[in-house]
Amino acid sequence: MKKTIAILLILMMAVSMMTFSATAAETALYVSPDGSDANAGTIDAPLKTVAAAKERLKALKGALGENEKATVWLRGGRYEFADTLYFTEDDLPNVTYAAYNGEEVVFSGAKEITGFHEETVNGVRTFVKHLDTTDPAGFKSLFREDAQLPVARYPETGYFTVKKTAPEDDLWTEGNTPWSMTLGQRSFYADPADLAVPFTNPTDVQVRILHYWHDELMFLTGVDRATGKLSLSRPSAMMIRDIDRYYFENVFEAMNEPGEWYLNNETATLYYVPQAGETADACVLRASALERLVEIDGVSGIGFDRIRFTETDWTVPSPGGWWAGWRTDYDIDAPQAALDVRGVVEVNHAENVSFTNCEFTNLGASGVKFMNGVKHSRVDSCLFRNIAATGIFVGGANCLPEEPDCTADITVTNNLVTGYGRKFFCAIGIQVTYCDGAEISHNEITDGYYTAISDGWVWGYGYQLTNHIRITENLVYNIGQGWLSDMGGVYTLGIQPGTVIRGNVFHNIAADPGEGGYGGWGVYLDEGSSQITVEKNLVYACGSDGYHLHYGADNTVRNNIFALSAEAQIRVVSRYEHHKTADFTDNIILTDGKTPVFSHVEKATADAFTAQNNILWDVTNGDKIFLMQGSEADDAMSLATARRKRIIGDNIVADPQFADPLAFDFTLKETSPALQNGFESWDYSAAGTLPGTVIGLTTEGGQTAYNDHAAAQTPGGSRVKLAFFKELLNRLAAALQKLLRMLGIKETVC
Repeated sequence: MKKTIAILLILMMAVSMMTFSATAAETALYVSPDGSDANAGTIDAPLKTVAAAKERLKALKGALGENEKATVWLRGGRYEFADTLYFTEDDLPNVTYAAYNGEEVVFSGAKEITGFHEETVNGVRTFVKHLDTTDPAGFKSLFREDAQLPVARYPETGYFTVKKTAPEDDLWTEGNTPWSMTLGQRSFYADPADLAVPFTNPTDVQVRILHYWHDELMFLTGVDRATGKLSLSRPSAMMIRDIDRYYFENVFEAMNEPGEWYLNNETATLYYVPQAGETADACVLRASALERLVEIDGVSGIGFDRIRFTETDWTVPSPGGWWAGWRTDYDIDAPQAALDVRGVVEVNHAENVSFTNCEFTNLGASGVKFMNGVKHSRVDSCLFRNIAATGIFVGGANCLPEEPDCTADITVTNNLVTGYGRKFFCAIGIQVTYCDGAEISHNEITDGYYTAISDGWVWGYGYQLTNHIRITENLVYNIGQGWLSDMGGVYTLGIQPGTVIRGNVFHNIAADPGEGGYGGWGVYLDEGSSQITVEKNLVYACGSDGYHLHYGADNTVRNNIFALSAEAQIRVVSRYEHHKTADFTDNIILTDGKTPVFSHVEKATADAFTAQNNILWDVTNGDKIFLMQGSEADDAMSLATARRKRIIGDNIVADPQFADPLAFDFTLKETSPALQNGFESWDYSAAGTLPGTVIGLTTEGGQTAYNDHAAAQTPGGSRVKLAFFKELLNRLAAALQKLLRMLGIKETVC
């Protein structure tokens, strides 16, 4: 009886604070930008802020039934967040925050800036605002209407090249030098001729360096124009070489194109070059100094439905802040893959968290990050566009499954991720580090500068929580775009029992083509990748190879199509260590223009690398197929030689009979010898978002064909073309050996 009375009293208190519509299964509150937080929270008297609704619902914690849910209905409009919205264990669980009746709901981290006057700056018409205490301060992101505005860049197009690396006394030596590429340089030398502009307030200028698989982003702390020495606000994550490309951002003197802007933090002055027809007195811009909109920690069942998250700022990591803490948390040698960038939405220690038909646009950080101890949660039918870093991140601690920090059973499905890594180029479309089971399916990922899908985070054969990751029927294209190196349409690391990569389409993945650049691969199984099945994927037109195995154990690669990539179709670089690295069976491998079917197989033996019953063909040269033991012309060998050396088994050299491979139509004719030899065809158009669905608020799913936006890749360099002729020599040598045997003369090895 006492317990019943207590519950009734709690309910009466809640009713005294607010009026809510309720049924036996659901409690509802209403919020509107035109409401008041003193209102009752009904549809006729809505609250004003999301935070107020969250606080009101706390009064019902413990009073509702275990399965009862609450909904906060959000009326259309902009909700400006001055601070992060925090959900903790004190909050009511099982609450959905949803747009009411299809109205457009925007969660924004930006605030309006008005009151401009017009001046002429750098010879062009410019709007100027001297910021006051009511304006955001120190922001690095600026917006107009639904667009993010570009900061002024120098040079305006192209890049400079590092002249000379840092002196020894500028190397950071506080434990971040376990290998040569992580030297931690605090300066480098530019060509003094490249420093022609004076850099108004140099400490506002950011320098961007592109190298390896990483891009550096830091502020200048000093400029020596005589020597060209540039001092940096933090150590570089990787060695800066005299071949690396770089450029500057937020440069006052480079501001001259409509839409460009510059903020002088020293004088608190904002400059903006207007579009045609804009007037200073009517100009409304929005600036953001808030990095994160929502954080959930310790409360389960929180959902967001049809909400647009937008207009947040970004932060450059520093050794004393996130950068150092991230190194400890993730226990790896150097920041990479933009892991040190926070999420606009971050979730820890919660279950059944969901984002459905939401949009994440114009964000200064990563989109959604499911981190430690997140379980049974999902991101479904959401749009990610113009994201500074990673679209969706999944990864807790590398712990045992029963530990509280274990992240498990995550679903990321039917999302469109386009324009990711816009501020941190090494970011990934969808990333899984440590997770006990996940589904990554039917996503379309495009227009990024680095890997689209990454899975696993242990280099080598050490323990890794990650297992049973299902990467299925995703459509990935036009990533890399020549900016960075060492990337894949899908990238894996470590031992992953039960992980399957199936039914995906990967095409047009291109790495940095310059000196020092390498590695635009379709399917990339990096160090230690083991016990992974790769089947029924279509991989074509990659700048490097369709498939690349660094080293690993007991992988199965079957029933895929690897076609028309520029350097080779399959690259195998393995540390065999007394185990089988991979079985390649029943694949179709299609080349064109003197590129090998396999490369880098010089250490392979039948016990370590199996390739048999694959269909091999060259579109232009027919049965003139060859392998390469390495990357130089002298490394080429014929199929006969490869069989004799026990590198590969018996394969079928025959035209697979695609409908029109040079137009990227890989439909197989019914008479295809592949079908007659056990190859199982599948529907390539099933990859990508689902037809008949809505992505985000309005985007129609399933609109991108598997071969849209495809473009041919330039065949490999002269060394590959020379290899073709070496293969002809191998053929002649093989024929000579046969003749010698017929004549009874001792055989030599070709």
